[in-house]
Amino acid sequence: MDPRRRTLASTEPQASSHIPVPSSALKRQVPQTINRDPNTRYSLAPQRSTNSLQSSRQSYLPSNSQPKYSQNSDAPFNSSQTSNHQRSNSQQNDPRRSSIYQAPYNALRQSTSTGNLPNATRMPASASRPDHAHLRYSNMNDFASNATLHYPVTPGSNINRSNFQNSIQRSSSAGMMFPPHNQPNAPIFGTPVFGKDPRPRDKKTIAAWQQDVYDFLIERGYTTITIKALQTPTNKDFQNILKYLVQCSDPGHRWGVNGKKFEDEVIPLLKQMGYVAVDTITKSGLQAAGSMHTWPTMLAMLHWIVMTIKLREEAMMNPHVCLDPNSEPSSQDPHCQAMATTSRWLEYLGRTYPSFLQTDDYDRELHKPPLEDFYQRQRDALLSEIEQLESLAAMEEAESLAAMEEAETARKKARPSPLEASQKEHAKLARDAEGFSTYISKMKDQIVKSEKQNEALQKSLGSTELKLKDLSHKKADLLVKVEKQNISDAELQQISSTRVQLERSAAAAATKHLQLTEAMMDLEIKSSQASDRLEKLITSYQNKAVKLGLIPRAPEPFDEIDFSQSVNGGSDQLPDPTIEIKPALVQLKKNAIDSRLGLSDQVLSMEEKLLNVNETEQEKREGLQVLEMSVQELTKQLEEDKEKFSLEMSMMNEQTDSLLRRIHELQSVRENNQLTLKHEVEALRVRHSETKRRIAQLTKENVDEMNSTLGVILRHKESIGEKTRMLKSLADSMGDSNLMSEL
Repeated sequence: MDPRRRTLASTEPQASSHIPVPSSALKRQVPQTINRDPNTRYSLAPQRSTNSLQSSRQSYLPSNSQPKYSQNSDAPFNSSQTSNHQRSNSQQNDPRRSSIYQAPYNALRQSTSTGNLPNATRMPASASRPDHAHLRYSNMNDFASNATLHYPVTPGSNINRSNFQNSIQRSSSAGMMFPPHNQPNAPIFGTPVFGKDPRPRDKKTIAAWQQDVYDFLIERGYTTITIKALQTPTNKDFQNILKYLVQCSDPGHRWGVNGKKFEDEVIPLLKQMGYVAVDTITKSGLQAAGSMHTWPTMLAMLHWIVMTIKLREEAMMNPHVCLDPNSEPSSQDPHCQAMATTSRWLEYLGRTYPSFLQTDDYDRELHKPPLEDFYQRQRDALLSEIEQLESLAAMEEAESLAAMEEAETARKKARPSPLEASQKEHAKLARDAEGFSTYISKMKDQIVKSEKQNEALQKSLGSTELKLKDLSHKKADLLVKVEKQNISDAELQQISSTRVQLERSAAAAATKHLQLTEAMMDLEIKSSQASDRLEKLITSYQNKAVKLGLIPRAPEPFDEIDFSQSVNGGSDQLPDPTIEIKPALVQLKKNAIDSRLGLSDQVLSMEEKLLNVNETEQEKREGLQVLEMSVQELTKQLEEDKEKFSLEMSMMNEQTDSLLRRIHELQSVRENNQLTLKHEVEALRVRHSETKRRIAQLTKENVDEMNSTLGVILRHKESIGEKTRMLKSLADSMGDSNLMSEL
């Protein structure tokens, strides 16, 4: 075998294949779940039938075997490999693989027993997988036609339909989407099913699930739900909630088709959705969903559906993931440049590898133009990007220089001339001098006032000293008189106690005198009021007697009236005093007696009222004394509060002074920090300009180095072509010479 067919590298230490493998394939790790012969490995080349290799080099790789992944491997990759295994020989003869860019072999699904997330949300990627990896699925060809069924817009969701139509070309890295539930032949997840749900069932987890389901239902417009209904639900509540969630997940699903019961339809539906704990759901549990032992399992299933809907909608809005199986990584995307380069290189290998296996003399330049064009486009894009960066750097440098010039000009304009500064300082000093002179005149007036006050105080102090001297002399005389009397201590104590008693009795007598004086004044007031009332009563009686004629009226001057009378014969008929006058007088006497008795009764009642008023007044006076005592106490308390308030005010003033000092200190610190920041900004500007200069220098050096490297590559290519032509001419000459020798 030609030694250049050998390779020193392989994907496993025990591999013995000699088929050349690209360097990108050597970096891939082989998954531990592949069961195959350790002495063989798999090539990146497409599988070919044995009929096409009858007249060519035989390959060392197995042609009829495929790697068998375990159940824990990613379902999309299993489906794609199975479909590749079932392809016809005509498809296998295609020199170009159906998908050059495949996901790495070490992309394994995370174990579903390690978390509470639904199966459809787990990452089918390894730890070293890039963030923007493109996934290929075997069931994605009809995605565009069934997009509304695979990814329904749920009721109340905030997904824009235009974004949804555009997001058909995107997919999340959370795994394969489940098909619509109303399609009986839809594919089912190839994921493991647990006999027992591994998720925890403690109170905290159940409360969190209840809150998540409640928030989701409220957000999607299911307003009839309450948190209590998620704690102890009825069968009707559970059925309504599950039907609403399934409607959110798949609006095309119809319940009760062909007369199916609810409990007969839920379990197949959950299997189609890929629920890993579907074995924990039973028909009897669905019929008694709200029981104490069954409800945690049903709540876990509802929470799984809610999380599946949320994560699927988040994945639909992800702009960095592609769903189209026919699209290759774009070289325009900075995240996909390395993948695009690898894809182009693998395409080149896929085209050239069949020719390499068939014969040694194959056209090596046949499939190079696309790869060279790709690298040329990358070089042009890189050069254009370098030119753009250079232009941007030049523009930024020009802008920074212009900004520095403007700042310098503004600084020069803002800086005043020495003459103007001196004039301003002179005006300021003049204003300060005027203010200081005003202050001095005020202080002089204050000094004069203070001197006058001092003189008055000195005079009052002298008079007070004289009085004090007189009092001291009087006190000394009194002491001498007391000493002459020879009074003992007991007598002095008795005298002082007697004096105190006398003072108390005098105070009591004075108080009693005041009370009696007030009582006398009240009695005088009452007697004057009674006399006034009596006078009014006498006046009213006199008026009545005058009206009755008991008291003759005073003659009135009626000079203009003629009082002459003619003789009347009826005047001789005088009235009988015993028949007419006496009864009138008796009646008048009775009326007078009744009036006097009524007045006496009124006087007695008024006296009783007066006594009550006196008692009430006495009580009020006592209450007034109590109030006066309380007022005195309140006055004392007010004085104490004033003293406390003055102390607190002094403390507050001290604290205010300390705060003002602190503020001044902080202002000084702030000014110092501003100066420091200005210096640092200037230093950063200098460093920025220096960095720009270095970037420009490095860019120029990189461009020169790239140009020199490309020149070397081109020269090497030309030398290789020249040597190839020389070898070809030598081979032609050797062939001609051999032919001549045979002839």
